[in-house]
Amino acid sequence: MDEEKIAAVMAQLGRPRRVPRPHRHFDGDYAEAPGGRVAYTAEGAGPAVLLVHGWDGSPRDMQDLATALSRAGARVVALDLPAHGFSDGDTLSAEDAAAAILAVAAREGPFECVIAHSFGCPSTVLALEGGLKTAALVFFAPPLRQIDQFRRLGSRYGLAPDEIEEVIVRLRAAGSSMDAMDLGAKGAARTEPLLIIHSADDEMTPVEGARALAAAWPGARLLEAEGLGHNLTMRDGVLVAAAVRFAVG
Repeated sequence: MDEEKIAAVMAQLGRPRRVPRPHRHFDGDYAEAPGGRVAYTAEGAGPAVLLVHGWDGSPRDMQDLATALSRAGARVVALDLPAHGFSDGDTLSAEDAAAAILAVAAREGPFECVIAHSFGCPSTVLALEGGLKTAALVFFAPPLRQIDQFRRLGSRYGLAPDEIEEVIVRLRAAGSSMDAMDLGAKGAARTEPLLIIHSADDEMTPVEGARALAAAWPGARLLEAEGLGHNLTMRDGVLVAAAVRFAVG
């Protein structure tokens, strides 16, 4: 077991790669969260829809959705999660992200719909547990369990299977909440209408997790695609239209 490699991975975890917006000047607004300022934009005058991007992502990933929502008459609210874009912070957890969502909601909510991608999905569920109000939800490529996600992707850090398990032991000892981040278990207690959109070839968050979430969340609908991987579902015209109809139709 390589102790230096494990220590390096432990130091790297929770530190997303900051993806800047395509301009240096920020024309949006800020909400105050416990971890610092949360940058967001809000455009339009109709029912408010919140867009929550994923890890290492940005609102640009959801630009096709934003454009379609605007054309449908929605007010589009999009935030930079902590440690992303123009928001404060260098580290991020699902709890930090949930606090940021709640800070923006305090200024711009309640929402007609929250549309989230990948890591943004469990973060949104934590925000719901914290009091976030929305009439509906759309989840693109949600991960079912955080601990399974780390086990699956740990090799990308160069970790052997036993080293992955050692990192998990150390994260638990440090108070990590990854064991509690089970969307299936949390979803069973939710009542909000949910549309899940997932591509069967998604290597980051396997579609089996989406199927399990759809089965656990009362009344949830699952729309499966093919050949779009982890991100392109948010750029597919048919899927974007389905999300917008569900959000504000």
